[in-house]
Amino acid sequence: MVITREEGFSLLEVIAAVTVLGLILLPVYSMFAGGTFAALSGRHETVAVTLAQEGMEEIKGRGYGQLREYMAGREEASLEENLGFYKRKAAMQILQLGEITAGGDGEIIVIKVTVSWGEGEGSRSVSLTSFLGKGL
Repeated sequence: MVITREEGFSLLEVIAAVTVLGLILLPVYSMFAGGTFAALSGRHETVAVTLAQEGMEEIKGRGYGQLREYMAGREEASLEENLGFYKRKAAMQILQLGEITAGGDGEIIVIKVTVSWGEGEGSRSVSLTSFLGKGL
């Protein structure tokens, strides 16, 4: 009886090769997943900053007189908007310049616009603060 030897890989060699390939590809996959997460996170942050700037310009565009009239005797006021995935909140506070600087006359309105997104531990937010004044 003649025994012939067939060429090929044994099962053990195939398992070892698949294991080595998996160990090489796992870090590569993790890198791509991390890059995708960073790109998505950056996109959300860019949209949030744009929405915050838009909200700030809308409020400041009303002018000091109209904002003061809107606040009508209140020291603080806020506006909230639901923009789908994002939420925008604008908080306004009146500060007397005499409280801030010696001999200051007049007042300023501190405007803070915050845009938030996500829920739970994954929630994030971006805030912009500006001032609108009279008597400066």
